Amino acid sequence: MSESVIQIDTQAEIEKIIRQLDTLPNRLKAPDVLASALNATANEMKKKIGQRTRKRYAISNKKILTDRKMGGMYTKKATGSNGEATLFSRGGMLEVMNYMTRKNTETTAAMLKILNDSPMTALEVDGRKAFEATFQSGHTAIVQRMSSARLPIKKLMAPAVPMLYGKTYEEATQDYYSILQKHIQREVERVLDGFGRAA
Repeated sequence: MSESVIQIDTQAEIEKIIRQLDTLPNRLKAPDVLASALNATANEMKKKIGQRTRKRYAISNKKILTDRKMGGMYTKKATGSNGEATLFSRGGMLEVMNYMTRKNTETTAAMLKILNDSPMTALEVDGRKAFEATFQSGHTAIVQRMSSARLPIKKLMAPAVPMLYGKTYEEATQDYYSILQKHIQREVERVLDGFGRAA
């Protein structure tokens, strides 16, 4: 996944948190309060990006958004000493059957749909129609001949999961800061409830 960074002024946020906490022991917890809020925000953003990705793309194999090996998103948590929560997605191109496909017939090529809002598209290049094939290993894929000869054939590939996330990331993060503030308030309340409010 190409790296996308949302920057916040962590020192300013910590100072705002300190002003809301009532005692010195509580105020010392400000970096941990921010870290917890950042982690909760990252988890909410991960869920939000996943939901938008499923809504936008015609994904048939739901595992590609949950399996880290296939590109599923995962988080690296912030700590009190490191105010940075990170979302990661790493993965290469996927076989087209991870998306919505339709098997070839005697007269038509196999078809593919990537976007939910788009129609099925016939996979055909220079008269070479894509078709479903099962290999000796038992693996089934949609393939295409590389020339007019019967062999060789190639498996057809489609966009990698990080590319899908990249398309939905921007719209999903527009309200990032308000989500962060919501979680900061929640964490501040937990500290105050746990240690008593100022008289």
